[in-house]
Amino acid sequence: MNKPPHSHFLSLPPKLSKSGERPSFRARLWFVFMGIMIVFVTSNLLVSTLTEGVIFPGVSVSGHDLSFKTRNQAREILKSIKTERSFTVKVGDKTFETNSSELGAKYDLDSTLEMAYKVGRNSPLTILGFLDSLQRGQLGYTYQVDSRELKIFTSRVVNSVGSNPVNAGLSVKDGNVEIYPDKDGLKIDQEILNRLIESSLGDGKDQNLLLEPKTVKAPLQAKDLGTTKQKAIKILDYAVSLNYDGKSYSPDRATKGHWLVFSEAKNQDGSTILNVDLSREQIMGYLQTIANQVDTAPINKKLNIKNGVSSVEREGQVGRAIDQAKAADEIYNSLQKGDSSITVSAQDIAFSTETNRSVTLDYGRYIEINISSQTLWAYQDNQVIFSTPITSGASGAGFPTVTGLFSIYAKETSRYLNGRPYGWDYNVYVDYWMPFYSGYGMHDADWRSSFGGQDYYYNGSHGCVNMPKAAAAFLFGWADIGTPVWVHY
Repeated sequence: MNKPPHSHFLSLPPKLSKSGERPSFRARLWFVFMGIMIVFVTSNLLVSTLTEGVIFPGVSVSGHDLSFKTRNQAREILKSIKTERSFTVKVGDKTFETNSSELGAKYDLDSTLEMAYKVGRNSPLTILGFLDSLQRGQLGYTYQVDSRELKIFTSRVVNSVGSNPVNAGLSVKDGNVEIYPDKDGLKIDQEILNRLIESSLGDGKDQNLLLEPKTVKAPLQAKDLGTTKQKAIKILDYAVSLNYDGKSYSPDRATKGHWLVFSEAKNQDGSTILNVDLSREQIMGYLQTIANQVDTAPINKKLNIKNGVSSVEREGQVGRAIDQAKAADEIYNSLQKGDSSITVSAQDIAFSTETNRSVTLDYGRYIEINISSQTLWAYQDNQVIFSTPITSGASGAGFPTVTGLFSIYAKETSRYLNGRPYGWDYNVYVDYWMPFYSGYGMHDADWRSSFGGQDYYYNGSHGCVNMPKAAAAFLFGWADIGTPVWVHY
């Protein structure tokens, strides 16, 4: 009996299968799988052998092929390559130039070499790494860039090219609110320019970058201002009446138009809006024009003090002025709500006193004591021949020195001044005593460390005029009994 021929290509050889029957589907699938696995394993072993200790095929740095190069061989290739790069950026008719040195770029040989060697080695199977290196093996130099220098250059480019967009806005002319349109700008995206230069640093060649400015829309456009315009018109439509002393004052639309101020602000979502408000300063300016018509200035009192004796030359008169600050607040608040009638209040303005002091003492010699300045002067033939700081009575404590025109009525040395007859508990020794009115007099005061200060008000004497011992000695020898003493503030 004849055997059937082995007619199927997947049939086993005759020595293995005498039947020559067609294998089952499972057997055929297993046969194909085993064949693929044998090819894959063989290929993986072959690629592993070929790439042991060398860079994967298909890896290059800035166009320089490093396939199958050892680390040392690759290092020598990379060391011989020029790393200085120049860049030309053209925007329209403007050209800007720089280079890697100016940008503070530094070539990192070790990092570049390490990056090239690692291509394909992170794959679990060498054959997969081989495929990965063929796809992603085109590398550039590794650079470190001075971001500050890069920003300086790109900022110069950006600021020199194009124009900023102009926001739309509102203006008021003769009481009418008008919208002025927005204007597009032309700008280069600085971040994009930064990335272009940074990526070009590792390309291994000089670069000419051609850029086109892009249109930049204004954040605030005319179509966005309808609501703000209507609010401004509404404020101008409100009527304001100011009433004072039987008269009424009403600002017209043109005047109120000067009070409006427009300011840009940001919404929470980052969009730009235009707000309308009132300028308190401009409102105050309008109120000043009314004040110029109705305010009355105070008339100062004139007082003459001649030889310590006062006389009134002119009585003072209180002035009157409207309260501009209060009126401005009321106008501001009312224009946010609607029509309003405001009664303007006024306040008194106190007058000052103008004092004219004069001395017409017709004496050959006299003494002047000024309590305000705590100073004593000695005059002879209308000339000051001596002066000294003094400490007068403690006015704040109820012991002021008397004022007026007096004269020395006695002179004594080495005596005690006893305050008990006047109700004061003191008994002090002085070297020079020159009384000029009742118990008031001039004398030395060794117990004081300083004279002439404003501490006299609470820390002065009980009414006498204290002075240093040397000053008291001079006056005692210079002044006679009867010498005039003029005491005043």
